[in-house]
Amino acid sequence: MTREGTGLAADSQLITSLFALIPIPVAIAEESGRIILSNSAFTDLFPGVQNIQLMPHHEVEIPGRGTYELETVPLNDRGMKIVYATEITNEVQLRRQVVHMEKMASIGRLVSGVAHELNNPLAGILGYAQLASRSDLDPSTAHMIAVILAQAERAGKIVQNFLSLAAKTEPKRVAFDLNDAIRNVMQLREYQENVDNVIMTTEFSDGLPLAWGDPHQLEQVFLNLIVNAEDAIDDMQRRPGSIHIRTTVEAGHIQVTVTDNGSGIHARDMARIFDPFFTTKEKHRGTGLGLSICAEIVKDHGGELYAWSTYGSGSTFTLELPIRNEIEIEEIQPIRASQAHSLRGKQFLVIDDEIHITELIFDVLARQGARIDLANSGVDALEHIKKKNYDVIICDQRMPGLSGQRLYRMVESLNPDLQHRFLFVTGDVVNDQTKRFFLQAGVQYVRKPFRIQELVEAIEKVLSRTQPQNF
Repeated sequence: MTREGTGLAADSQLITSLFALIPIPVAIAEESGRIILSNSAFTDLFPGVQNIQLMPHHEVEIPGRGTYELETVPLNDRGMKIVYATEITNEVQLRRQVVHMEKMASIGRLVSGVAHELNNPLAGILGYAQLASRSDLDPSTAHMIAVILAQAERAGKIVQNFLSLAAKTEPKRVAFDLNDAIRNVMQLREYQENVDNVIMTTEFSDGLPLAWGDPHQLEQVFLNLIVNAEDAIDDMQRRPGSIHIRTTVEAGHIQVTVTDNGSGIHARDMARIFDPFFTTKEKHRGTGLGLSICAEIVKDHGGELYAWSTYGSGSTFTLELPIRNEIEIEEIQPIRASQAHSLRGKQFLVIDDEIHITELIFDVLARQGARIDLANSGVDALEHIKKKNYDVIICDQRMPGLSGQRLYRMVESLNPDLQHRFLFVTGDVVNDQTKRFFLQAGVQYVRKPFRIQELVEAIEKVLSRTQPQNF
């Protein structure tokens, strides 16, 4: 070999060595796409690939590695190309999250509207069933009314689940039996588990301390954990499936474990299962929001949610909540005579575009001797308000034409003394605008569907704010 040839060979070897040291995946390809040279980073990312599609920009998703963008640039006038790969996993995930959040926001608005429409008939069913239950009924009829009441309240809880998808509602903090909360969720899944041949067993602690928090939110957590267990069992096609729920007290905490014999979670995924939008489920079965929301709810309650799993054998999710030793069961105390307001002779205006709601509230108030005017629109209500000074104005928020909020603002300018006499009865409490209005105006409100006692207590609060107390 000549000295010149030796030099060229050395230069070629040097170029090849330098090419191999480039940290990003890079290759040289012919115009046909055949790869003639690649560095170790490229062959590690695309093992065994000899031909590649040449495009200016091209995204590829590599299982277990992430998403990469392949870019192609000309190398010379003979059609040879340089192809290099850049990882864009985070950018793609962020883009997907934005699209998904926009989709969820649209779904949230739809769910909010549907829930509002469902809450109106539910309010009528629940309200009239309560009135009927106070009558002198034969045992058979009383039982039927009790079933109607229970099922209407159950439907109301389901609607509230939908609303929780639309917006994060303000949690309530009460003392409650965690075992009962789990039983409520088990009843919801009983039919589906019978169909799917999944056996659910329990081991409830008899002396479990009362939990402190929002029972509805924690029921959401248990529901999500149980549905996840069912999905994991379905993935394994293991029948009968097994879900075991245990409650106990451990190290000063209330502890709940949910154990299944499903597919389990791969070790590489365990660190990410509580991350938003991360899911191991197929796209049509999960958004990856469930466990992240559950963990957030438990954290808001001062607790912790964690898991262990054996891939191919099953998983156990553990929920821990702090014990509050000062909690005692409190019975609802009746309003003292010095605090209570007789409704006899009081002037009420009831405004709702749903006639059965105005008639229901009319019946409740009339039985206590109140004097009531009814209006089925904001415009009609405004005419009443111009003519009469009401003690309490019970108003729907979401009405065609003149909404409850707009009516409130108009009345505020006409007669500021009436602004604290408003009581909103509405199924639209998750809308951001509605929540902001209630907060800023400081008005009382009751959610549909409501119990009659809730309505009466809210009326008492309005009267307490607008009339002097007698001591």
